[in-house]
Amino acid sequence: MKSRHTLKMALVETMVTNYKNNQLQAIETSPTHPMAFDATAAHFSLQQLKSFIHTIETEVARHAEIPVDQLGIRFYYAAYPSENNWQNEENAEIAMVDSRYAKLHTLIAVPTIEIKGVVHDFDPFDSSTYTGVKPAGTDVVVMAQNHGGLFPPKSLEGAWF
Repeated sequence: MKSRHTLKMALVETMVTNYKNNQLQAIETSPTHPMAFDATAAHFSLQQLKSFIHTIETEVARHAEIPVDQLGIRFYYAAYPSENNWQNEENAEIAMVDSRYAKLHTLIAVPTIEIKGVVHDFDPFDSSTYTGVKPAGTDVVVMAQNHGGLFPPKSLEGAWF
């Protein structure tokens, strides 16, 4: 029996090829910000994802009025800072990340909560965000997951698409 977590391989191949032939090509040949290459995939271990989800569920469980079925995760497309900004104080959280990731695409996962049919980002550690209100300030820290492996620069050996 097939799981609901399946897609036809031909569709996956088409979608990945569409990205490579359109968005990736536009990035790598951009007249204003050309790049020699960009990442085409990000990898997160099951343990990283399970831990992230467990933390969301554990923190939200402290608020019995929040139904767990209203929770989710939004994946933002993002890019690492350029090499000359890698060691800046505001980038300290990525100091341990491979500097070859500079300027490459990545994904950042942020917890979400559905409120009256609208999916809002929120921070499970900050109950004031459970209403969908974005915290203000430049030094605010929110729950998010990043630092997956990027391919390339890691080897694409074993990748199907």
